[in-house]
Amino acid sequence: MDRTAILNSYVTDMAAVEGHIEAAVERQLASDDTAKYPDAVRVLTSLRTILRSHISELEAFNERTEGGGIKEAVKEALGDVLGVAAGFYDQIRQTDKVSRMIRDSYTATSLAAVSYHMLYTTALALKADDLAAMALSNLEDLTGVIGDLSEAVCTVVAAELTDEDKTIDPTVGQQAVRATQKAWANADDA
Repeated sequence: MDRTAILNSYVTDMAAVEGHIEAAVERQLASDDTAKYPDAVRVLTSLRTILRSHISELEAFNERTEGGGIKEAVKEALGDVLGVAAGFYDQIRQTDKVSRMIRDSYTATSLAAVSYHMLYTTALALKADDLAAMALSNLEDLTGVIGDLSEAVCTVVAAELTDEDKTIDPTVGQQAVRATQKAWANADDA
């Protein structure tokens, strides 16, 4: 496989990953349940914006390279099938729906982040400096939103438990945010 084909394959995979996540986030934002939780709406809207920007950048890269646009259609069709399955999964949840949506978005965004590690390394190895810079920039975008998702999941869980009369102390959301963020900060110091 030649250098251009390898790069196009990685870029196409990355666009498919983020496209699949964007479709799921779009469904999550369309949910009436999500609208009840401003933290969820805020972070999911931010994630959607970031994903759309990344997908556009990746598609533009592939379009300006030889053979880059061909595999795109096949991967998009696969992503649509996977998206339908994820949508079905979203609808079978009966309780704590929005917090689980946030959890799933966190997990999917983490997959995209590690995929950018791979794309960045590949681009470096193949001396594609423009693609390496894009991959690193996009990874930085995702690390910020992963942090936001980790905070939102705490506040949404607390709010959902309160809404469902399952909690004794409805104020624990911010306490959970502080403690969990401290855990991440302490890991950085180690």
